[in-house]
Amino acid sequence: MFVREGRSKLLLKLAVFFLFLAVPQWTAAAQPGPKAVIESGTERALQLLHQSHEGNAPALHERRAEIMGIVDEYFNFEEMAKRALGRPWKEQSPAKRAEFVNLFKQLLFDTYISKVESYTGTNEQIHYDSEEIDGDYAVVKTHVVSEGQSYQIEYKLHNDGKEWKAYDVIAEGISFVANYRSQFASILANESFDSLLRRMREKVNAASRS
Repeated sequence: MFVREGRSKLLLKLAVFFLFLAVPQWTAAAQPGPKAVIESGTERALQLLHQSHEGNAPALHERRAEIMGIVDEYFNFEEMAKRALGRPWKEQSPAKRAEFVNLFKQLLFDTYISKVESYTGTNEQIHYDSEEIDGDYAVVKTHVVSEGQSYQIEYKLHNDGKEWKAYDVIAEGISFVANYRSQFASILANESFDSLLRRMREKVNAASRS
């Protein structure tokens, strides 16, 4: 529930890897552009992954609090969750929205962290192709070359007036937001929003016990 395998396991690992471990490295004095956010975050992501694989740091699943704190600085989970839920978002109370965002973030982490851990991240070549800015929104296009194959990964970002944050990742044409919107819509077609929250709580609790 809440996840569908992509066309390539390597592609999924790459996309989620850059989604969940990226973190900006800059001072508050100067706001970086969208492309700089993605590039700096990716380099930091590689560093974290290599540290864990080389035994110089705890395994990624043991660094949950650290990683969750990092992605909060880099990724706009409220915007992502709002877009993934779609129209029903407007119908919910602030408390239910907040719970949905929190559960959504934990589900993403729990679903993909094992896949990220199995990715060595040692032979990829990352190319930052372009940056397209339209007002407060931007798209950064990249491609990753690994094991002789090239994968297109795009990042959508929004500027809230203070900084750029990513709210969607599109890997080989597959949008994380659109994928989850389809799944949530399927559930809500037959069940209430409270039922969806209950499903999500159960999924998160089960993952925490495993």
